[in-house]
Amino acid sequence: MIATAKYNMLYPPLLERIYTEEKNKGGKDPKKAAKTRLHQMFGAYVQGNAHKKAIGLLENGFCRDGFQAHPDMTECDAIQQNGCEPFPTNENIATKEVVASIMKLHASTKERLPHLEAFHAFIGKHTGNVETIMDLGCGFNPFSVPYLVTHNLKTYYAYDIDMRTKDILNRFFISQNLPQAADCRDLIVETPTKKVDLAFMCKLVPVLEAQAAGRGFELAQQLDTKFLVITYPLKSLGGRNKGMGKNYATQFEKARDAGALDKYAIMANEEIGNELVYVLQK
Repeated sequence: MIATAKYNMLYPPLLERIYTEEKNKGGKDPKKAAKTRLHQMFGAYVQGNAHKKAIGLLENGFCRDGFQAHPDMTECDAIQQNGCEPFPTNENIATKEVVASIMKLHASTKERLPHLEAFHAFIGKHTGNVETIMDLGCGFNPFSVPYLVTHNLKTYYAYDIDMRTKDILNRFFISQNLPQAADCRDLIVETPTKKVDLAFMCKLVPVLEAQAAGRGFELAQQLDTKFLVITYPLKSLGGRNKGMGKNYATQFEKARDAGALDKYAIMANEEIGNELVYVLQK
């Protein structure tokens, strides 16, 4: 098993699967190989103290009197027991400032942040109001709820491999008067079955494809959603442009031509900031 401080908060079934796969390959050091894979899919995006900082921002931004964070951040009901109340769900600047500060702590959402208004305006233009959302491999993207172009959101299902992210998001959802609907999944072998209006797969397909070829589009096909948003990065985390947009667009078109996304029609696509965004409809 992979027992390190950096990865011990990840979803146990995922850790077990990756270690078993590397062990079965017969390499000299399966633990080292497993850690390399985990860095590619997780470690490169989140700094070690990001969750601790996010908890502090939630305490200061969404609670009247603050609350004592549980050391392992698993008691999500603590936020309800210590005087927390939601911000208004209108265009409240303070709310957006709080979530923006939190989103800066995750590399993926940090680079989306300058274009977040345009990102959600583009999506909302094609999906309209939605009541249920699913966010796969979500990271800190669900904190963008105040930016959504919708007025009747009832549930936001968020799936990640980091148990700390799951718990922090559930605290945040309480502050937004939403159900605690964040959980962990190993998306290589598990497909969430909730029926939703809109599903996000933000920069997720390349990560899944690197782990298991074909899984990204297979997962998309298995989802029970009316609208699907698939995005790709246009630059590396280091900010380098390696022709990624052209390569990913070609990959997407080939998959579509091969029938890998035949349950969806493409409504629109656009480059927004450092992201190539596709909006599809079932």
